[in-house]
Amino acid sequence: MSLISLLRGRLGLLIREEQGMALPVALFAMIAGMALASAAVVSTVNVQQGEHRDSSTKSAIAVADAGANIARTRINRYAVVLADHPCMRMGAGGVLEGAEAEADGWCPAVTGTVGSGTYEYRVSPAGSTCGEYRLCVVSTGTMSGTSRRIEVAYNESAVQKTIKPEGEGEGTGGEEESGSTTEGESIAVEGLIGQDGIELTGNADVRVGIGTNGDIKASGNADVCGDVRHGVGKKFEKTSNAKQCPGYVETEGNKSLPPVSSFMPSDIATNNSDYRLVKCTKTKPAKEPEGCESDAYSGVRNSTKPWNATSRAITLDANDTLTVNGGDYWVCSISLSGNSQLIMGSGAQVRFFFDTPEHCGLSSGAAQISATGNTRIASTSKTVMPAFYLLGSTTMPTNVNVAGNASTTDEFVIYGPNTTINISGNGTYKGVMAGKQIYISGNGRFENDAAYRPPVEITPITEVGKESEGEPEGGEPSEETITTARYFSPQFYIECTGVPSAFAAPNANC
Repeated sequence: MSLISLLRGRLGLLIREEQGMALPVALFAMIAGMALASAAVVSTVNVQQGEHRDSSTKSAIAVADAGANIARTRINRYAVVLADHPCMRMGAGGVLEGAEAEADGWCPAVTGTVGSGTYEYRVSPAGSTCGEYRLCVVSTGTMSGTSRRIEVAYNESAVQKTIKPEGEGEGTGGEEESGSTTEGESIAVEGLIGQDGIELTGNADVRVGIGTNGDIKASGNADVCGDVRHGVGKKFEKTSNAKQCPGYVETEGNKSLPPVSSFMPSDIATNNSDYRLVKCTKTKPAKEPEGCESDAYSGVRNSTKPWNATSRAITLDANDTLTVNGGDYWVCSISLSGNSQLIMGSGAQVRFFFDTPEHCGLSSGAAQISATGNTRIASTSKTVMPAFYLLGSTTMPTNVNVAGNASTTDEFVIYGPNTTINISGNGTYKGVMAGKQIYISGNGRFENDAAYRPPVEITPITEVGKESEGEPEGGEPSEETITTARYFSPQFYIECTGVPSAFAAPNANC
């Protein structure tokens, strides 16, 4: 048999019996399975890595946001520092201090941590410009090796003091503090400010300028005879017969209310006028503070009226009249009812600073100022009014409830950026009210004298005036407006792209 015939026979036998095919088939099947499994594993790993990157990116942006918010809080808290220095930096012991700009024209970098992330922010110098805005904050957040950068731009709402030339105005020094809102040559005081919103119902009669960063809602027969400012992208909504009187304008814009802590005396808890309210015990040796009962009270004093030293509460009822002549008081609450009166004495400048509800042990939603019935709060001065400054709370709601029906006019300043102000009844009010939100209902009327200017510590202005230049020699002296504190209101937020070069501005590619 030839070799060819032998090979043909063997191949035919393999074809018929399929011996030896199991191993190759198994190998090919195993290779294919491993390929599919590997693809699945690689895909899973890629998804997990992508999710990790997404999570790190979101966390990094959150950390950058936190850095920007911390920068804003510090800018507002140290507004007085920025009146004298363009920058702030972290000094010894972690205390912020005034500083100058660095070589690149920006303030020194400030760093910190939020959870397991880190942030670094830089601020443009106060008093300069950042494009079309007055201040910029660039914050970079880093989480798990991923960094993101954001920019927040602000416009200025500074507090001014007007210095008149010698011999002008009242007094011998020629100095006058002004808290008006100055825009070019016009003066427009916002007498009613609700940071997050204002709502007017019933027959509310408002005869001052009003402003908010939120919406303004007016319904019923509510009238607004004053300029109106609502927040950016918000609106002034009028329903039923509500209206704005002719001759006044509606504008859009955001402003920040200076926090009470920025102008409250740092030692108010230990250096205050509370002693003037204390009942003298007449014991030997005397235990009462010097100056006890200095504030006149028409009722019978005891351990709780008009002053409870334990709860730091002022309580007036029936026909009580309390005349206060001190400077700054440190209280938790003031309650007026019946026909009671709280009067600021002649020649006095009285300010009541309200501690936080948490420190006072008050419940959520408690009213730190309550006035019901025919109560009256007034001043014996035509230009100065008693001021009520509330720290409020960022974690629990706090309120001011004024529901008077007195035929006389209440005169006061109520200011609490973290407090909701509720006004009802038939009372007439004169002064300034500024809170987190403001609700006015009933037949209340809110007005001001044309010459009245609110306290300088709470009034934002959009531009700081300067002494006029180029006056001829021998001309009339001009007024000079100086800045006593600088506050800034956020205008826009943007996420930056790329990483700026070593020679680029911190907000490059933003």
